[in-house]
Amino acid sequence: MAETTGSTPVAQPAVEHDVHVVASGHGAAHAETGGHDAHHGGHVFSFTALNESHNYPSPAIAWGHGTPQLVLNAPTYALKNFDVLRQKPAFATVTVKDGYAQWAQDVAAEPGYAGPAPESLARAMTVADQSAWLGSLPRALSFFNHQTFWSTVALCLLAVVLLVTHRRRADQLKPEGRIQHLLESVVLFVRDEIVRPNFQHSPNQGAAWVPFFGAMMLALLTCNLFGLIPIFGTATGGIGTTAAFAGVVALLMLVLGMKENGIVGFWISLVPVHWKWHPGTMALWIFLFVSELISLTTRPIVLAVRLFANMFAGHIVLLVFASLGFIVFASQPDNVGMSVGLGAFGWVMAFALYALELLVALLQAYIFTLLSAVFIGLCMHPEH
Repeated sequence: MAETTGSTPVAQPAVEHDVHVVASGHGAAHAETGGHDAHHGGHVFSFTALNESHNYPSPAIAWGHGTPQLVLNAPTYALKNFDVLRQKPAFATVTVKDGYAQWAQDVAAEPGYAGPAPESLARAMTVADQSAWLGSLPRALSFFNHQTFWSTVALCLLAVVLLVTHRRRADQLKPEGRIQHLLESVVLFVRDEIVRPNFQHSPNQGAAWVPFFGAMMLALLTCNLFGLIPIFGTATGGIGTTAAFAGVVALLMLVLGMKENGIVGFWISLVPVHWKWHPGTMALWIFLFVSELISLTTRPIVLAVRLFANMFAGHIVLLVFASLGFIVFASQPDNVGMSVGLGAFGWVMAFALYALELLVALLQAYIFTLLSAVFIGLCMHPEH
């Protein structure tokens, strides 16, 4: 199976002797040593591979076992599944797709690369492109992964709803239709329950902040809910995306805090005790300053980790229960009754947990937006 060295995936040698390699999950290579295994479409079932293709930043969209639907990053996918791709009959005779030879050369030239020769990598990329239902994305779009691709689709749909299909007309005084009423209720909720309580000392009770926090909440809600659709993914299930959201909040905390209180005044105002040239007071002030500095640093970190952990863990739990029957059958192929029984139980639990995950998706979007407003408001007006 392909491993990763630094930022470049490295393909490992093929399995030899009496062990043959088969595709599993999103195409990851697995060794099958004989006996009975849980199969789906002729491929060994592997929860690890299935989980990677659904809940991790996979380089391809693969809804089941074997053939991917869309390759998002051709060289990364080819390196990760090189052992499988080179065993396909087309590998020896395929004509390398235009641009893939140079792309493979560029990947092989990266520091730390230890994969196959560029020519072989280009062949594997072409075979992967031909195997996918929809082919692969061009090099310019290869930055997408399974999570960011679907979240981009979700945010584009949200933009269409907000700016095209349900945009408020200039002469329109009241919302019309269910969608506009729903959007208006979200905006009013953000204004009354999030912005005003935390920016009440800003001009017009922080009315200028309503678009920012309204957009944040709608974006997080859309990504969270879109990721609950079977076979889709969500970028909020990746720490990189939540860290980017939290990074924006951290930047606003510092910039606006120093703008409102002055560069020196902002750091001094972190401590609720006035400085005095008394040994005890000085020691207390320094201790409180270090404590507040740690608190200031950890706030955006907590924001990022909380959203990521809740979404990531929820999706894994749902996938575990939905795949429970296959997991049991893969480990005990002779016990069909237990596999069927636990499989049915898993689906019942999955439906129940799905309702809980809907609540978590809504709640986490609200908590992230609320805490962001609280943290920025505290930095702008620490005295309150």
